[in-house]
Amino acid sequence: MEARPADPEPDHGFVDLAAVAGLIGIVTGALLLAPTDLGFDPTAGLVALFSWIPATLPAALLVLAASIVDVSAGLVLARAVRGRPFEKLDEALLQGTVAAVLKDVVLLGLLAGSGFFTQPILIAIHAAILVAGLARVRPLIARAAAPAIDRVTPLGILIVAAWSAPVLLQLASPVVPFLDVLPNHVAPAEHLRTFGSLGLLTETQSPIYGPSRVFLGYTAWLGTITTGTGLPAGETLAGFILPSTLLVAVAVHRLVTAIGGRDAAAWGLLVFAMTTSFARLGDARATVVVLPLVAWPLAVLAERIAATGGADVRRAEVRRGGVRRAAGLAGRLRRLPGDPWLPDGVALGLALGGAVLVHPVIGFLAALTVGIVVLAVPDRAAGLGVPALGAAAAVAVPQAATMLGVGLPPLALVAAIAGGVAVGWVLDALSSVRAALVLVGRAAAAGLAVLAVVAAGPLIRAAVAGAGPLLTVMELSLVAGVAGIALGARPARSPVLWAALGAGFGVAALTQLVPEEGSGLLGQALRFELPKTLQYWVPVFAALLAAGGLAAVLRANRLPLVARGVAIVAFVGTAALPIRTTPIDVFHLGEHRLSETFSIAMRWVESGFWSGFPDSRYVVDPPRREILAAVRLEIDAGDLRAETPVLHVATSFQQWVATPLGVFAGVTETVVSPDAQETIHTVGGRLRPVDDLAGLLSGGRYPYLLFEPGSGDLPPDTRDRIVAAGYVPVFANGQGELFRLAGS
Repeated sequence: MEARPADPEPDHGFVDLAAVAGLIGIVTGALLLAPTDLGFDPTAGLVALFSWIPATLPAALLVLAASIVDVSAGLVLARAVRGRPFEKLDEALLQGTVAAVLKDVVLLGLLAGSGFFTQPILIAIHAAILVAGLARVRPLIARAAAPAIDRVTPLGILIVAAWSAPVLLQLASPVVPFLDVLPNHVAPAEHLRTFGSLGLLTETQSPIYGPSRVFLGYTAWLGTITTGTGLPAGETLAGFILPSTLLVAVAVHRLVTAIGGRDAAAWGLLVFAMTTSFARLGDARATVVVLPLVAWPLAVLAERIAATGGADVRRAEVRRGGVRRAAGLAGRLRRLPGDPWLPDGVALGLALGGAVLVHPVIGFLAALTVGIVVLAVPDRAAGLGVPALGAAAAVAVPQAATMLGVGLPPLALVAAIAGGVAVGWVLDALSSVRAALVLVGRAAAAGLAVLAVVAAGPLIRAAVAGAGPLLTVMELSLVAGVAGIALGARPARSPVLWAALGAGFGVAALTQLVPEEGSGLLGQALRFELPKTLQYWVPVFAALLAAGGLAAVLRANRLPLVARGVAIVAFVGTAALPIRTTPIDVFHLGEHRLSETFSIAMRWVESGFWSGFPDSRYVVDPPRREILAAVRLEIDAGDLRAETPVLHVATSFQQWVATPLGVFAGVTETVVSPDAQETIHTVGGRLRPVDDLAGLLSGGRYPYLLFEPGSGDLPPDTRDRIVAAGYVPVFANGQGELFRLAGS
């Protein structure tokens, strides 16, 4: 058989021209958007940026240093488990991140239950890991691991310019800039920083969100960094934007390289900059920060499938010139020098389990992707995928229990990770069990296929309804993706990519089968919230397909060179300019043009994200800060402890009205207000109507109470009722009063 002639090298002149067009498009687009709701005044934006840098840069550098220490400690652990140096830098960073998150989860499990999750202990543990690494685990990274950079290209400059938007926003944000991350991410980390303890995994501090919104892995990760720096969690999360942006960039580069090849890597970074996930990098939410934990196992799986070429490689491993064949479970326990401590499938399972802990939906979609690949190509994927799924399922047990409201102690996290290692190890050793599980899975899939044929009508309607909102949020990615499919681009042949897209669209279809009425809050969340989360999943893999399409266009010698160049320049120029039939808003969920993302970030830089709140930069104004300081004094005195509930009576539970005690003081608060509600956005169980006040005041259940009367609809005798219940004031200003229950 004759070898297929290699495709020609892409013409860098057209790529450079396209990149210049993209840079011009960002500047031009920003100027066009200036008079719109998405725009900013360039002079005022730059003045605001430089005026806030002295306040935000020290915290940003401290958080960056803490993140480097955290990932470095994870890198030491990953290198020790791996048994040999890392050959690639991106592989080292991603495995270090996975190990860091798992390490933080273990520390949360071991220390928080007994109140030892404190700064001195965490610093000592990380120092010990790093010192041990320097002494015993060397070298960490092979000398040739760092990629060689031949030249600074216009495309590289365009990518850096596009990816600068979240970092610019960080430099003008002393508090992380997005509303829902305050109760969801900031409050748990602030609780850990303040008290160093956690009673049950179901505990939440802000009354807005309950156990169903708890992300244990993210709490452990951010809690470790927050406690290590000693900075308030809102400030720490703002500072975490830079390290999380860098890690996500590494993750995207690693995944697109594994699926689409090196030629597609830069294009993947560029197209990803148009996704919803990138637009939310500016608030470091778990939905996006989880990507490094997802990208590594999927990249390894994609590479393993491509390398095996249809053969089920059964552990013939070459380690430092020696060959060892594994012989069942006993063979796994016999290590030779240089052998990894964990089989690859177990390591990937721990990464998938960690992803579930950081963000359950995204982690589940990653695991579902692996499952689909295993069923589709078991000869190439089962040896790696089945142990990974078994390990991930065990690690995810505490997260599932927590979201169902089952209160487990923090030690359950340690048990789950140990159980994940054990389950994965057994599945890795017993090929007969793997084969049986694949057979069962395929039988179940066949049964579901029969049911799908029977219920074809509703399923088709659900598929169309679920796919529509997703297809409309990645227009340009679809164009480049279709080109990639037509040209036979490498990503278009990847089982992992199609499994990821299939998982996303499949879940979208199933959510539409949930009845609109009569299904309660859970049904509402499945039907409306879950499809929104899918916009952080499907466009990422559509971007990988699009990256492969752009690389394929450049290499398609069947097309005239000029046509290829025009196509690339047109795509990049359109990606940069805000060319739309209908303008988007600043909170748009969907594809962003590069100039739109930049303009929105600079808009918040200029005005402060928290416009409409008491303070546009710090959320809380000076009177509210005085209240928080008074609460801190009670904490420092030892009277207000981690387990002490605080009753908060205010004219509204909204965080722009009521001082967010859970967010900024880390205490566990219950809010009584006239607008108390229970929806899919406020499932916490601790927003109570005014009619419940009498019962809450009785029995001495709340040693502390904050009263913020404002000018709302609270009964005029509310304060009198509070005093009559035995509460005495310990602090008061024009915003509110802090009371302590007499005798408590």
